[in-house]
Amino acid sequence: MKTLKIMTAAFLALTCSLTNAQNLKDKKEKLDNKYAIATGKKQLQKDIRQLEAFEKKIAAFEDAFISHNTKRVKALKIDILSDMKREIKQSERKIEQDRIELKQSQTELRNSKREFNKSKRDVLRRNSAKNRREFRDEKRDKNDDRRDLIDDKRDLKVQIARTERQKEIYKEIKAFDFLAKRASGKRKLMTNSKLLNEFAKTMRADITSTKKELKEDYQEMNEDKRERRENFRG
Repeated sequence: MKTLKIMTAAFLALTCSLTNAQNLKDKKEKLDNKYAIATGKKQLQKDIRQLEAFEKKIAAFEDAFISHNTKRVKALKIDILSDMKREIKQSERKIEQDRIELKQSQTELRNSKREFNKSKRDVLRRNSAKNRREFRDEKRDKNDDRRDLIDDKRDLKVQIARTERQKEIYKEIKAFDFLAKRASGKRKLMTNSKLLNEFAKTMRADITSTKKELKEDYQEMNEDKRERRENFRG
């Protein structure tokens, strides 16, 4: 009887420990989701403001060049190059963030594969309704995590290419003498205006990327809610 009591107490202690660990995990997931969404919204608003300001500077720069306003051209070129440098630094930070997210996705896929294999063994041992339901849930989670990993690999590749192109455009604009008084000046302005507008296009692509990430964060939050309901259902 004493041995039974000890075993019962140990089982209850283990159950409480596992429950507390799961509660802590659930709480962390909620906080992570809220932080990711709040950060994404803030970044989106910032990106939109910066794009609008950059496009206005491009228009003012072209007007100043056509008007031969040398002082204005010099000032705006310095200002535009500063904005471009800022955007490149932000893009480099996004590359690092994408690499972190890629590692997280790799870990999540490994975990979901492990849970899927476990549920598969459970079904083979005891083909109960509960085990079949858990098997279906784990299979869906594994497939979701695999898609997330594929998306993260693609996002990282695209972000790296976008950042490299931003650096190339920055170097070309920095090296170009917009004040050269030559017959080809207007034609060269048009060429470099295309580069400036291409840079603005990369900024719009960043905004699209941020919107996509926000959508994924909301989906992740809903998936975590679903998983918590499934865990509660047991």
